[in-house]
Amino acid sequence: MTNASGLEATLDLPLPRLVEGRFSNLTAFTDEALFEACGVRIAFTERSGGVSVPPYDSLNLGLHVNDNPESVRENRRRVCEAFDIDPSRLIVPNQVHGADVAVCENAGDIAETREFAAEGSDAVAVGCDGVAALLCFADCTPVIIVAPSGKFAVAHCGWRGVVYGAWATALSTLCELTGEPPERFNVYIGPYIHACHFEVGEEVAKQFFDSFGEASLVDERHVDMGAALRCGFASMGVAPERIADVDMCTVCDAGERFYSYRASGGTCGRHGAFAARILG
Repeated sequence: MTNASGLEATLDLPLPRLVEGRFSNLTAFTDEALFEACGVRIAFTERSGGVSVPPYDSLNLGLHVNDNPESVRENRRRVCEAFDIDPSRLIVPNQVHGADVAVCENAGDIAETREFAAEGSDAVAVGCDGVAALLCFADCTPVIIVAPSGKFAVAHCGWRGVVYGAWATALSTLCELTGEPPERFNVYIGPYIHACHFEVGEEVAKQFFDSFGEASLVDERHVDMGAALRCGFASMGVAPERIADVDMCTVCDAGERFYSYRASGGTCGRHGAFAARILG
């Protein structure tokens, strides 16, 4: 196993740490130590550096929000260029708030994986170099899971994805791809709507309580998706120190840094969770 510089990677990943970085004209949260160790570039993008006009300004990555499709394609191209990925090797699924995972084990499988993902997938797992996954968000929780081998999964977790286990399916799929146990993986949680702004009905709150216990509830109507995910990953063997969280609320930081469906009243762009193992 080699990293992006062609050097032997360590058997264990460094503990995860998310920092804000500048890549060309884009700003994103990433883990440089991870990239050095196994060649995987992860990024939780912010909304600056693109070409979309208001209310989608400016790095909108979602094609389903009535933005100009050419603007979105240019924005996606810019993300790929910033991280040295050929746009033809980018997989972007049709997200449906489910738990299906599109899997690309070899570069030759891209077309087939895209076809599967277009039918509806809320996670993409990649087991080869030079293939990228991009999922889109505006309050839901982005999750990226990385194995020491450089294989990874990216998952979209709204409240349904948290409760119904999109993250768990992604984790299990990565275990199958690598033959490695969950405790060896790093987990990264991107920006999402925090409990301070995430009021839900009694039935949804009950589902969180039944699935994740009291830690997932701030009160009877406000749920903490990040806490729920940490509980869930812990139950599957991921240690707390192997989980890094951007710890930023999309509603609190709407307008300046991220998109928020709730804060915008439903009309906004989408920021992204991106991952790829870069060829050396």
